[in-house]
Order: sequence, then structure tokens, then C-alpha cells
Amino acid sequence: MIDEEIAALRQEMRAEFAHVRARVDGLPLLGAAIETLRHDVRTLRAAINDMARVNITAGEVEALHDDIDRLQTKQLELETRIATLERRD
Repeated sequence: MIDEEIAALRQEMRAEFAHVRARVDGLPLLGAAIETLRHDVRTLRAAINDMARVNITAGEVEALHDDIDRLQTKQLELETRIATLERRD
């Protein structure tokens, strides 16, 4: 009976460790995604600053809006993932 309980506990621990490992292994991916977002933000800021100096076309404005929408969507996804990971710990 005790052996069965120990075996059950070992299985539970293995499952929990596998779950933790999946979260830990995903952290570098989150870091890379965040760094990409930071780069995108810097690029967009530079583009917006340049808009004040030159005349831009409607197509360029639309492209900037698309980039900003994509950036905000990705940022929200990452913030959600981070909040979920923090809540589980």
C-alpha cells in the first residue's frame, strides 16, 4: 500500500515537473519576443519623429497604423502570457 502511494506521488511529481519545465523553457522565447517588440517600438518612434520633418503619403500612414496594430496585438498577447505565468507560480 505504501509502495502504491509512493508510486502515485512520483507520477504526480513527474507531471508537475514536466509542467514547470514547459514554463521555464518558454521564458527565453518570451524574452526574444519582448526584445523584438522593443525594437519595433524604437523603429516606430523614429518613423513618427520623421513624419514631422517630411510629407508622407496616405499609404505610409496606413502602413504605420498596420505596424502599430500588429505591435499592440503582440504586446497584449505577451502581457497575457506573462500574467498567466505569474498567476500560476
